Amino acid sequence: MNYIRVTKENIDKEHICCAMSGKQSLAKKEWMKQRFDEGLVFYRSEERGKCFIEYIPAENAWVPIEADGYFYINCLSKTNNFHYWSFFMPFSSFSLN
Repeated sequence: MNYIRVTKENIDKEHICCAMSGKQSLAKKEWMKQRFDEGLVFYRSEERGKCFIEYIPAENAWVPIEADGYFYINCLSKTNNFHYWSFFMPFSSFSLN
């Protein structure tokens, strides 16, 4: 399976796979644009359907945690189009960079 990394440069033309639509989706994209400079990472599958991960360095998470050197997974999702959780296994090789 191949993945697309959504960045500030391509977010306006990429689908972000969220359950949100319309104005909510646009607001989410604007929020993400602000977070990319804080280290937000968003990968989605090239395959049709929802299979994505969104994470950020833990020191920049928007929840009160102490986990320097780790990352905080904000969202991890798949639809029933992806029958096995093993589709997420390649995500373990992604880095914060």
